[in-house]
Amino acid sequence: MKSKDVIWINGMPRSGTSWLSQIFDSHPNISFKLSPLFSYAFKNFVDENSSKQEWFDLFERVFVTKDDFINQNYRRESGEYPIFIKNELTKLVIKDTRYHNLTDNLLKLFSDIKFIHIVRHPCGAINSWLKAPKEFPQNLNPLEEWRTAKSRKKSIEEFWGFDDWLFLTKKYLKLQEEFPNNVRVVFYEDLVHNIYTESKKMFEFVNLKIGRQTMEFLEKSQNSYNESEYAVFKNKDVATQWKTELHPEIINSIEEELIINNLTHFFEPKV
Repeated sequence: MKSKDVIWINGMPRSGTSWLSQIFDSHPNISFKLSPLFSYAFKNFVDENSSKQEWFDLFERVFVTKDDFINQNYRRESGEYPIFIKNELTKLVIKDTRYHNLTDNLLKLFSDIKFIHIVRHPCGAINSWLKAPKEFPQNLNPLEEWRTAKSRKKSIEEFWGFDDWLFLTKKYLKLQEEFPNNVRVVFYEDLVHNIYTESKKMFEFVNLKIGRQTMEFLEKSQNSYNESEYAVFKNKDVATQWKTELHPEIINSIEEELIINNLTHFFEPKV
């Protein structure tokens, strides 16, 4: 395979990366894989100092792997993810919320790799994280964890909490300016409220066309509901639940930070 056939979807945890990945997986020519570097099969296979050939070796192996975790077979069996009909597989889509520390080197090594980074309103991402029992232990204090996630981050490839959200949002907005043909930032709220338009733009960015199977998934993903926090079937209300669920102190602090960092306009309603 060639690097032009590699699409890397990433974002902060609880930002809609799973939903976004399944939008792409709905294309019949996509080989979707979850976080190979976090899997037992390919743990530490490459790092920031790896060569172009070492990355190629990883991509080629991941493209064809049958690993249950990487293929997320159990999520499909549970109904959290859909099962799609596939034809000849021509593009590799990797989905990850970790390993943002590898992005810069990948962009230097491969002139035609594509990154799509999804950004969710930080209040929405933080609220979703705090509500997920497997991601946020109930014995922790949200008011002490929301900013730094000091109890959650265990290694350099982990990104949690508002400070990391701010760092990554600035990072990928800058990369989008520096590498307009390789990096695209999509906002979760825009995708929720304009799913067809935004999906079409993303597919065009990676030289794909939206077909019937994708259109069917776009509709079903917003018009059916699965209560699992990992499911990709949710209604549009998930985008604003934080307004009534998240602690007011956290909301106020985050909104102040958005103003200070000139990021508020990204989350204003689009006309």
